[in-house]
Amino acid sequence: MQKLFFTLTKSVFFMMSLITLATYSSLANASLSTKAATPNQILNQQTVKNKDLAKDTPNHHNASNANKVLSTYRQWAGTRYRLGGTTKAGIDCSAFVRTTMSNAFNIHLPRSTAEQKHAGKSISKSDLKPGDLVFFRKNNHVGVYIGGGKFVHASSSRGVITSSLSEKYWAKTYTQSRRVL
Repeated sequence: MQKLFFTLTKSVFFMMSLITLATYSSLANASLSTKAATPNQILNQQTVKNKDLAKDTPNHHNASNANKVLSTYRQWAGTRYRLGGTTKAGIDCSAFVRTTMSNAFNIHLPRSTAEQKHAGKSISKSDLKPGDLVFFRKNNHVGVYIGGGKFVHASSSRGVITSSLSEKYWAKTYTQSRRVL
């Protein structure tokens, strides 16, 4: 009797494990991961993003700027956040923006967000174009706008990612936008 009970318990446990694994596997694409995205995940995600950008980039200049930013983003996507970091081992938001603007446009920004918040000229959120800087958390976080309401940045919790200005957190903590191009 005990052997039968043990066998049934083992079978139920095994089935529950499979169901749980299958459920989490199907949610993996939507999860927040500390692991870097694979090249295929980035390319699949980028195809969708390029369609979104096309809606918000009516002229060739804007699309070109978005593609320049995205080219650098693809090289860094998934890199973990590290305060003070400037390498693929870890990078912070201002270093990522500095690297992006240097690689994409040969524009050399100051190293810190405290200095970047004064670069270029202030613009309204409604006038954003790809390549503009967007600031959050009382100018303590910065990213680069890519169009379609999206921006790229080094998130302290998720590393180098794209986010939407309309996400509740970013909408609530938005501070200013600046044009340096």
